[in-house]
Amino acid sequence: MSKVWGIIGSVFLAFNFMPSLSPFFTIFGYVSLGIALAFYSEDNEKIFNYFLIGAMLSFIASVLFYFKLFAVLTSLIFSVFSSNPLIPITFSVVLYFGVYYIFLVLSAVYFQKSFSILSETTNNRYFKLGGNFLIAGAVLSIFAIGFIITVIGWILVLIGFVTLEEIVDAEIIEQEKLPKN
Repeated sequence: MSKVWGIIGSVFLAFNFMPSLSPFFTIFGYVSLGIALAFYSEDNEKIFNYFLIGAMLSFIASVLFYFKLFAVLTSLIFSVFSSNPLIPITFSVVLYFGVYYIFLVLSAVYFQKSFSILSETTNNRYFKLGGNFLIAGAVLSIFAIGFIITVIGWILVLIGFVTLEEIVDAEIIEQEKLPKN
């Protein structure tokens, strides 16, 4: 059942780039993935704890992103009354994007830590690869390519959950076939 929650959460997070649905997809994705990772963190609690920290930081970054849009619109209104209209707009955009960027990268680092430990626990390399893509996407989010790389990272996490039992079953079969000395 935790595999299904992981798949659902990964799908929601892979599609959270859609502006009108992003807050809902993000919340449902984090809750679903959190349920799945809570099951897999029975052996190592760091899997869930790192994910929870990453989810909270990412949620704060998302709220800041929407707040930044509001701030830019407010700055545009106030710039009408300013002698130099670019100063209020530029300052608010740089300030909010800088804080958003820091939270986004920090959340990706915690997601990567969580998925790296999950990768070692389940012996599934897709989780670690997905975590690495999430960090690369967060760092490159200054450019538009970063958001595409982040989507690829969540899709790799999705592939990790889809192939999870197959990899475990394949290892059991390989261990049964090995001759005992």
